[in-house]
Amino acid sequence: MIPDMTGSHPLPPYRGLLAVDLVRYRDNRDRLLPELSALIPEVLDRAFSRCGLDYIWKDRRFPDLPGDGYVFGTPTEHLPYLIHPFLDALQNVLWELSPMLRARDRAWSMRMRVGINVGPAPDQGDPLRDRKGTATVETFRLLDSDELRDTMAGTEPDVTLVGAILSERVFQDVVTGGHTAIHDSEFRHVVAEVPKKEFARHAWIYVPRPSFRDGAPGPEHRTEKKAAGGPQEQDTTGTTAIYHDRVGQAFHGGTFNGGITFTES
Repeated sequence: MIPDMTGSHPLPPYRGLLAVDLVRYRDNRDRLLPELSALIPEVLDRAFSRCGLDYIWKDRRFPDLPGDGYVFGTPTEHLPYLIHPFLDALQNVLWELSPMLRARDRAWSMRMRVGINVGPAPDQGDPLRDRKGTATVETFRLLDSDELRDTMAGTEPDVTLVGAILSERVFQDVVTGGHTAIHDSEFRHVVAEVPKKEFARHAWIYVPRPSFRDGAPGPEHRTEKKAAGGPQEQDTTGTTAIYHDRVGQAFHGGTFNGGITFTES
């Protein structure tokens, strides 16, 4: 039945939207891609549990695993917790997982970009229609923006494992509004662009554990290259392992996909 599109219609409920994808996913060996994809929801589950937010994960709306990422919706009152303490917990979980991944196969790499947005999102228990709309599209555009990619490219890949980008609406309502524990000075304002999609929006980047790579291309470098008409820099990952005193840390029990078992040291 074709719906009547000529009249007014109810506004879908506002939902917080969280989307993640893996940095340089396709640079991993082909045989590792299915296991990396399967690890994503397990890592998110562990991070939410680690910081006492199990209820957000258990009650997530319209979850989807599109290959190298994950997306779900949540009531807007949960938005402050998606920023803090979740982002720092996600960095810690990936940090603890990294040595075990590398011990099994040196080629494994798992770093995440995170996008947080808010807006109307259909949520009626209909998998064909739920979450479809502008708010979800913009969340993925933020996640795919040059600015967030450049941020991760300019950091040490064995240290900075999470980079997050917030929409302007989320930043103003949640961060500037004082509803989350992270101060607004810890965010960097950007115009998030995806030129091939003609997308440009004001946004804010937060990195739970910053690091710097000598000679790595940063946002200013990319801007200069754009102005000069030069080629765009690509996100890169290194091959050195820097784990210091955290190598021995692991999860308290539990087995990830691929038989990676963690015990408390």
